[in-house]
Formats: sequence, C-alpha cells, structure tokens
Amino acid sequence: MIRYTVFHPVRVFAVLAIGGALGLGAFYAYQVNAALDMVAVEDFDPEGARVAMANPAPDFSDLVEDPYGGYLDPNPPMSSSPRDPRAQFPTSFGDPLPDEAFDSYLLLGTDASGFLADAIILTLQPNVGGAPIMVSLPRDLYVWNLCKDRFSRLNEGLGGCPGMASGSELMAIMVEDYTGIPIDHLARINFSGFARLVDAMGGIQVCVDNPTRDANSGLDIATAGCQTVNGETALAWVRSRHTEQLIGSDWKQVAGSDFARQSRQQDVLFQLAAKAARFSSPGALVNRLSAVASSVRLDSEWSFGQAISTGWRYRGISKDSVRRFSIEAHDLRSPLGAAVLVPDLKFTEQLATVFDLTDI
Repeated sequence: MIRYTVFHPVRVFAVLAIGGALGLGAFYAYQVNAALDMVAVEDFDPEGARVAMANPAPDFSDLVEDPYGGYLDPNPPMSSSPRDPRAQFPTSFGDPLPDEAFDSYLLLGTDASGFLADAIILTLQPNVGGAPIMVSLPRDLYVWNLCKDRFSRLNEGLGGCPGMASGSELMAIMVEDYTGIPIDHLARINFSGFARLVDAMGGIQVCVDNPTRDANSGLDIATAGCQTVNGETALAWVRSRHTEQLIGSDWKQVAGSDFARQSRQQDVLFQLAAKAARFSSPGALVNRLSAVASSVRLDSEWSFGQAISTGWRYRGISKDSVRRFSIEAHDLRSPLGAAVLVPDLKFTEQLATVFDLTDI
C-alpha cells in the first residue's frame, strides 16, 4: 500500500478526495433528512371538516368567559326567525372565486398559547401568470365561525373545532368564507421558532427614528437609526401593538394598531426572503432548515420538501415585485362586548384594486 501511494500519489489523492466528498455529502444529507423528520403536520381536509361542523354544529352554551375578550357562547338570536349571517354583515363573506384561479398559501404566526393566530398572511399566485399577491388579514377581523355558529374574531379559528376540525382546517374555512378563495396550503410557526429562524438567518434590520419600546411585547431598542437585531428583538418588533418612542424627554405612542404590525411582519418576510437567496454552504442550508423544521407545523397535504421548494421559488423576492393591499375595516363592539373589525368592502372588491378579476 505504501509503495502504491509513493508511485501513484495523484490516484490516491483523487480517491481520498472523492471519498471525503461523498462522506461529507452523506453527512449533510443525513442532517437534512433529520430536519425534515422534525416537521409536525396537522390534518388538512377543510371540505370534510366543513361537512362535519354543519351536521350538526357543536354546543358551546356551557362556555362563557373568553380570557382574550368577548365570550365563547353563541350570539343571541337576532329575531325569532332563523338568522341570515350574510344579511347582517355582507362584507364578511367573499364572492366565491374559481379554485383554479390561484395557488393560495396561508401563513400563520401563533401566540404563546398556540390557540390564537397572532399573524395571518395570505399569499396568492395567479395561475394566469403575473406577480404574486400578498395581504395581511387583521386578527380581529369579524368573520363567520362555522364551528361556533356565530361571528368571531378570525384569530380564534386556530383553536379548531373539537372532534370536527383541526386548527388549520378551521382557519382555512374561515379565510375561505371571508375571501371566497379556497386555501391550498397552510403553514404556521410559533414564537420561539420565529426567533430561532431570524437568528439562523443572521438577524434582520430594524430602523427607528428614536429609542423605541413596548413593555407588552418586550421591545427595547435603545438607540435610533438602522441596526441588525436578533430573533428575540425581531419577535418583539413584529408583535408590538403599543409602540412608544422617546421624543424629546417624553415617551409617546407612535403606533397602536394591527396595521402597523402587519407592515412590519411583511417587511420581515421580505428580509428573510432576501437572506434565503444567499446560502453560502450546505452547512448554512442545514442550519436554516433545522431552525424552521423544529418550529413549523404544516398541513398534511404539504410536505416540508414541497414547502421548501415553494419558498425557494420566491427567494430574493422584493416588495416592488409583489402586489399588496390592506384590508379596509372599521371598529365595532360586538353584541357580546368584544372589540372587532368589520370589513368595509368585500374581499373581492379589495382584491380588484391590485388584480384584474376578469382575467380568471
């Protein structure tokens, strides 16, 4: 063997190099497969769940107080005749659009309980071609909840319907009833997972004019200007609803609505998409996959590989290349005391501001 090595050093080097490369590749493949195996899935058959909830609807009459505001018992009847929810809030229901018109993806960020959606982003890819469409749906949007047989905040759908619909299925049904667009796939990520993902991507940039804080979300940015922040601060930034800035010698609230949060959430998504386009090595790729895999939950019809493939297609996408709009809504106090948002227009009317519906 020694003699062969002396007289054929190039061949020996080539064999060692190829063997090492194959071993390294196998190692990375093992890590990727391990990351894929960590992904949780949830049953996803919205149409089957819709049938189950309609026949019959479950009884929630024994549930009274909702710790997040309002109540969990059904709305009192509007009259002695059967209620027509579409007549009461027509803008809370969308005009049905063909299933084949869009590839639709619902992206959710959950709150600490895991039973309420803190961020709800709908992405549509028109099958006629053209730029994708992105819209954030307010979590307090007042829409029909088939499980409870009443209107409720949209974010309550993540709790599911016991024995009839998973959280993913009920969220998809509520969004479909509001938009008129069937949901093809759904992914959700929890708080800690979001922070780990941002850290794995090297942080995000946050720009503020003054020192900024929010005691409720844990936000604390001590200096003005643009700076790269870690996952913990990024999470506090996108969750902040009562943002204050030090202006002069006084702390003043500068943003106090879900619409400010929605803008930040979308901005972070675009930043992460830009970073995803700059994978530097297989190790960096595995690191990112692992950070996502341990914290994401996908619908059962969408494998992690397919989700990564979809995300890879949109890597590096910029704000200017996406058609975006905001949901116009007004404040309302529900009959049971909950603060909600009622849409001013049907979803299809708002969608028409960025997409020509005659194309489908």
